Amino acid sequence: MDYKEAVRFFDELPYFSKDASNDNLVKALEQLGNPERGMKFFHVAGTNGKGSVCAFLDSILRKGGYKTALFTSPHLVRINERMKINGEDISEEAFAYYLEEVKKKVREPLSFFEYLFLMAMLYFSAQNADYCILETGLGGTYDSTNVVTPEISIIASVGLDHTKILGDTKEKIAAEKAGIIKWQRPVVYMQQEPEVNQVIEEKALKNQSKIIRLSKDDIKIMENGKKGIAFSVESGYHRFDDLAIASSAIFQVWNASLAIHAVKEVLPMISDESIKEGLYAMKWPARMEEIAPHVILDGAHNPHAIDAWILVLETRFSKVRKDLLFAVVADKDYEEMIKKIC
Repeated sequence: MDYKEAVRFFDELPYFSKDASNDNLVKALEQLGNPERGMKFFHVAGTNGKGSVCAFLDSILRKGGYKTALFTSPHLVRINERMKINGEDISEEAFAYYLEEVKKKVREPLSFFEYLFLMAMLYFSAQNADYCILETGLGGTYDSTNVVTPEISIIASVGLDHTKILGDTKEKIAAEKAGIIKWQRPVVYMQQEPEVNQVIEEKALKNQSKIIRLSKDDIKIMENGKKGIAFSVESGYHRFDDLAIASSAIFQVWNASLAIHAVKEVLPMISDESIKEGLYAMKWPARMEEIAPHVILDGAHNPHAIDAWILVLETRFSKVRKDLLFAVVADKDYEEMIKKIC
């Protein structure tokens, strides 16, 4: 099988599994020799921002001298983007090879996402990465990535999306996201509405997990300009001064704060210099990305993400004439998004 054949194979697969329990996936991992065992994970869930949190974690750890594996979804252009070692996409040859390995050894029926996850576990294990950063695909409790036991769980923002699958209230969705919290493993999250906080706190207490609560009030913005945002964080857990990100999107400061607290909890010895360099070096496309002079691309695709996008427009581009091209798939709450934009 070559790479083109591998891509065609994925084009014909159902995206999600009908097996909500993940039992098939557990059996599949056993058939592959449980490559996930012995690996150290950062596990990230959230409605919006989880990919950026993963990218910040990856960048900080690499600046700290650690070899990283990164598993994210969806991809923007090529399916290889979903698996990276030290920031480099899996090669076409390796992608096809690990697909063949899974097909050869696994007897269980698998979905699009399950195949990718199993391939990533084989690839990352062979690469002997120091830390693996996992982004959930959908929800948390029944997500394919939730078969691992992480060093720490991170929950980014919680909002209404995928409501037909995850539930039609923020409490129900928060419960799905909080499903990644594991027994006596710490969790870091950004405080939001009281009902969301309560769900996460109850799940953490039930699992005897240390809770690291962050608030947007912990963050002080020093400067917000074209080259990025300078800020500091004082949370009660840690204090970080003279931080900066190479983005004008205020929501990326919130994601960065989650990442640095998670890294410090798992690796208290990591230097402040590695954190600072990692934050500023992070690049994650299609998040308020200036793809040409005065042309900005953003992937906001639900009302919660649109709120964050509008905040950037109001703070950075309030006095600038704006032309908008907007498109979204039909199963999203596009009427609400259009209303907010107007």
